[in-house]
Amino acid sequence: MTRSQSRTEAKRAKVLRILRRLERAHGKRTWRSSGPCLDELVYAMLSQNTNLSNADSGYRQLRRRFPAWTQVMNADVGDVQRQIAVCGLARMRARRLQAILREIKQTRGRLDLQFLAEMDPQAAYAYLTRFHGIGPKTAAYTLLFALGVPMFPVENGILRMTKRLRLVRQKARDEETSRTIEHLSRPAHRYALHVLMFAHAKKMCRPRNPKCGECTLVDLCPHGQRRLRHAPPARDEPPPRKIRPIILSRLISDGISKVATGDEE
Repeated sequence: MTRSQSRTEAKRAKVLRILRRLERAHGKRTWRSSGPCLDELVYAMLSQNTNLSNADSGYRQLRRRFPAWTQVMNADVGDVQRQIAVCGLARMRARRLQAILREIKQTRGRLDLQFLAEMDPQAAYAYLTRFHGIGPKTAAYTLLFALGVPMFPVENGILRMTKRLRLVRQKARDEETSRTIEHLSRPAHRYALHVLMFAHAKKMCRPRNPKCGECTLVDLCPHGQRRLRHAPPARDEPPPRKIRPIILSRLISDGISKVATGDEE
């Protein structure tokens, strides 16, 4: 075995240890379809560059106004835009969504993406990423959550964790990190690994002030070990309060004697 192969095997073992510890800390996760593939794709599009609360709100409002995707496709773009305004960049999102729906309808004959489950994972991934506005993370997220295709989508928290754990190089971006973790993990583990790393990044491995002292992965994390080594020592008691010295010359200038002489008669 070459040195490169040895390092790869060591990282694979590390990823498996990370998964087992996260399962003990946060509970095991088993894949179950989150819904139709087209529904998940639209939700993933609305989640881009916004928080999940806004994405949830925008998606629910869109579906209340347009129960069928055909209605979204044929609606006035301004009406679609109003429903997803909470997600931000609403006009751009509305135009891209309608363009994708029209292309699916034109090429497939109906608005449905379940056929992707029968395709090779890379072919399904390539099909989604050819749409304008569908990037690597959105495509991988859709395939993983809707169809159980063993891909590993990478969002900011997971990217931060993989760098701190030294699983990827420090300059790696989303797509490179996704390919690297897929190479280091078993297909059956990728859903649980994604969900648990996302939860751990949000709760413990925060961008600022991560909870390294409470983290179950700290002995596997060079970043966490370095932070703990350089952390200031804990103090059991608050530092003594500084007492401002009494300047006697100031008291004398105010007519107060240094020595009490009793009451004047």
